[in-house]
Amino acid sequence: MAVTETTTQSWTSRMGDAAKGVIVGLVLFLIGFPVLFWNEGNSVKTAKALDEGESVCVPVESIAKIDPEMEGQLVHMTGRADTKDVLSDDEFGISATAIALKRTTEMYQWVEHSKTTEKKNLGGSVTKTTTYTYSKEWVGEAIDSSSFHEPGHDNPGGIEFPSQETRAANVTFGAFRLSERQIERIGRFQSYAFPSGYVCRVARAKVQGPTIFIPNAETRENEKNVRDVMAQPRVGDMRVNFTVVLPHDISIVAKQRGDTFVGYLAKSKKKVDLLNDGVRDMAEMFESARSANTVMTWLVRIGGFLLMFIGLGMVLKPISVLADVLPILGDIVEIGTGIVAFAFALVCSLVTIAVAWIFYRPLLAVVLLAIAGGIVFLVWKKRRAAKQA
Repeated sequence: MAVTETTTQSWTSRMGDAAKGVIVGLVLFLIGFPVLFWNEGNSVKTAKALDEGESVCVPVESIAKIDPEMEGQLVHMTGRADTKDVLSDDEFGISATAIALKRTTEMYQWVEHSKTTEKKNLGGSVTKTTTYTYSKEWVGEAIDSSSFHEPGHDNPGGIEFPSQETRAANVTFGAFRLSERQIERIGRFQSYAFPSGYVCRVARAKVQGPTIFIPNAETRENEKNVRDVMAQPRVGDMRVNFTVVLPHDISIVAKQRGDTFVGYLAKSKKKVDLLNDGVRDMAEMFESARSANTVMTWLVRIGGFLLMFIGLGMVLKPISVLADVLPILGDIVEIGTGIVAFAFALVCSLVTIAVAWIFYRPLLAVVLLAIAGGIVFLVWKKRRAAKQA
């Protein structure tokens, strides 16, 4: 089943939208500068904190007892994260002695998919053709079908048993107790093992392997309907999976304070507070933290560049829309403005990063400024050659 909608936007309307977009584009472009500058400072401060932390970190062999001499020291420890807290899900009659208990619910629903094609017309108008198709899928969030473009694909609304997660309040680490923030970072989820003879408290629900299948409200109200939800799902049916984090070995790098841990505040004003699942030596934990810092730095760099690139593209958009009076000319101009936006955003990004690094690591700043200068020179040389041709 599908439905198609066709709309035509006039050239003057497109020019109006493009003009409004200039303001938004300028804002996006300008936001890119502080984002990139902050990111470089944050990256360097984090790297320095990790270097300082590794230089002063003290490995502690046993967590069986608290060593008063380690008070206030940045320590590395490995051992079992354990708990006696019983976590439960009363709606399903499930409980486990665990660090975390998670319920993941999906509901069988109608999903609307759209595909749009555009055709530029002589005179600058654009005709958009959008095709909407529909399929039934297991989805983790309730989909509002009231905005669907074709009637007859109705979803029930909210999920009756939404996903949720609970964490133990008390987790021990040998003679120590873990902070709430540390407990939240403990991972290693695994499937919950239903006890022998388990009977779900939800009416008409059926356990099949690790999953609980729940018929929709209409089916549950009809006792004669014995449909197999797994084999013949209908809209509104739900499937629920439970996972748990059981006590296991973890590794910690943090400052010892009494019988617990807090973040170690480095000279760069960044805190060192690391936690990994499993037994990890000190060097491995710091190297993993450095890798994570590098990945995050590059992600924000790319994000800052995209803010500038998209912003400049919106600023230059009226030029290509103006040229769309002749569609082929508009396409050429759009490619040209895209190249200009990309090159200018790249130069601005490199210069911003270089300026930031002047405050933190001047040597790299010189290299980045040289690269940015080289790009500007090549663009200038190419334009000069084109004028002389």
